[in-house]
Amino acid sequence: MSTTELVSVDYALDRFLQQEIAIPATARSSASTSQNYLRGVLRNKANVDLTLPEPLSRADRDFIGGSFQRHTKIWPLDDIDLFLPLDGGGLIYTNGGYRLPFTLATDTGSSRLNQARWKTGNYIDSTKVLNGLKSALEDTYPSSTVEIDHHCVNLQTTVAATSESEGIGFDVVPCFLLHPDDGAEDFYLVPNGAGGWMRSNPRKDAELCTELHDYHGATYRKAVRLTKYWNKTQLNDAFSSYYIELAISKRFLDLKAQGTRYGYILDALATAMGALESAYLNGNIESLIAEAPPVTAPALSAQQTAWLNSDTTNASVALRQAYTEGNEDGALATLNAIFGTGFFS
Repeated sequence: MSTTELVSVDYALDRFLQQEIAIPATARSSASTSQNYLRGVLRNKANVDLTLPEPLSRADRDFIGGSFQRHTKIWPLDDIDLFLPLDGGGLIYTNGGYRLPFTLATDTGSSRLNQARWKTGNYIDSTKVLNGLKSALEDTYPSSTVEIDHHCVNLQTTVAATSESEGIGFDVVPCFLLHPDDGAEDFYLVPNGAGGWMRSNPRKDAELCTELHDYHGATYRKAVRLTKYWNKTQLNDAFSSYYIELAISKRFLDLKAQGTRYGYILDALATAMGALESAYLNGNIESLIAEAPPVTAPALSAQQTAWLNSDTTNASVALRQAYTEGNEDGALATLNAIFGTGFFS
């Protein structure tokens, strides 16, 4: 195998990413404008209506998270995550009636959520908080679809709509920032879809993604996006986006710990597909955040399982053809079998 041959296969993968998978620059620009407007709307709503939860502006502030922020999102832009840290002044984090050793971030020292409207019993009800945000957004976006979706309020706009997409969508996620009393790593509480709250840390996810992408020669994000595209086109999005990322990130973290790094996309893709198959065989994936719930594995059909197995094998075959055999045409043909005959022509 010559370096030229492998670079040529990587060129085909890179071209495929740019032509078929990458988010168009115009759409990303529209998303940037739309999310800034939305963030302003939410802050202004709380300034005008003093009964609404108050977003933090000093101890923390609203931020874009999820795969859009991590640069692992693929088209369409239907679920850009906007995290909205709320003032937790005067609230305490409890379990079974006992205070847990964490302090909620606050600007004011007194949270507006500490009133009956937002509570079920003595606890802040995340469903009630979501409903409050939903009503506030419906007032500003009367022609848009606004719905509660498990842990967030989904706002579907018609900005940058195409024949393939209804337009840019946002998932607004209310949350609390918590500081451990012992100085350990901060984390967030986000709605769990059942009125309660669960641990998460989208900022840590973003930092880890950058770390792995830089370490592995700028191949990590590309391998994630290629795997997500395969999941979309071959398995009809059977795997959740976050399950895919968590499975791949854990494998690439292990490689980093071993001192192994990649410089070619094909290397990273074969490893990513293998990581996803292994994760699926083991079921749910434990979160990287302590005491956060595991990420649920899908229930694949027999046909979907067969595709996962065969295409994982095909990715390794393409790698062998390019690396060991110096068979560029064979590697490209095998990648066509994974991504479709339009992959390279």
